[in-house]
Amino acid sequence: MTDVLESNSGGLDLSFLNGMWVAHKHKLRDSFKQLATTLYKTEPRVVDFERKVMVVEEVNLWANIASKGLITEILEPKHINNKTTVLFANALYFKGTWNFDQERTIDKEFYLLNGDKISVPFMTGCYDYSYGSFEGYQVAKIPYEIGKKDDKKEFSMFIFLPNKKKGLPSLLGKVKSDPKFFTQDFRIRYESLDAFYIPKFKFSYTAMKQVKQTMKEMGLTLPFSKKCKEITEIVKPKGPFFINRILQKAFIEVNEKGTEAAAVTVLDDDMGFSLYDEIIPLPRFVADHPFLFMIREEASKLVLFTGAVLNPLNDHSDDVSSSDYDSDDY
Repeated sequence: MTDVLESNSGGLDLSFLNGMWVAHKHKLRDSFKQLATTLYKTEPRVVDFERKVMVVEEVNLWANIASKGLITEILEPKHINNKTTVLFANALYFKGTWNFDQERTIDKEFYLLNGDKISVPFMTGCYDYSYGSFEGYQVAKIPYEIGKKDDKKEFSMFIFLPNKKKGLPSLLGKVKSDPKFFTQDFRIRYESLDAFYIPKFKFSYTAMKQVKQTMKEMGLTLPFSKKCKEITEIVKPKGPFFINRILQKAFIEVNEKGTEAAAVTVLDDDMGFSLYDEIIPLPRFVADHPFLFMIREEASKLVLFTGAVLNPLNDHSDDVSSSDYDSDDY
């Protein structure tokens, strides 16, 4: 269970790790074992899934270490049953820094979708950003500091702010209708703004049934079918082998120092100022109502994280409780 990618270059810390646990009653095929060690850089561990508590503790310890303490629990005993054969897990950790002036953080009102207002710390004093205005929304791109001079990876956070205070549903509809929305080249540029404020926020997100359903909607249906034969070559002896459940938990914190974020996924098989004749007012970018955000690597357009901030003060936004399972999930 080792890392696939790890980079700590001063201003940037990025790591991507994989983990795999196999039932002791099965034997990994040599072909897949080689694939796991060479491509996924992970050494599969043999465990007894009947000893649920021990397996859960081991997987959660792995998640804790992989996410550098941000995610301490991803698996529960009820996620394992007598049909569990293999557990796959991957973890993504990202920490980027930028240059907001902490002394200039002030409390401002944030408007919720239900019309209520709350007081939230807003950051400002960062001048290294790009701005663009589009139909129905604005975009601000804030780059993270680059560490080593020879590190060509450039990561940025994009904030998509609806023009209307209750415009997030409409923006989400636009995103859903355009599969390339987050990977497109946004026509944005450095531009002086009359005001530039974004809220500090921190929340965790747990997805259970939604991940599997989302992947099916994207067209990836075969691995979830009992008739799937493509992944039966993982273990011996052969038999029905399919993905029964995908668990995902993510955490992100954005403050003056930058962004720290982590995501762990477990798969279970059974599993400027201008002067003209008149003064044209400068645009403003004040994220005082629900918005979308994205963290992306600029050269490859690789999207690491996306999310919606509905309430910057809600530390456990969109958490899913155990009541969201139905009997078919066990």
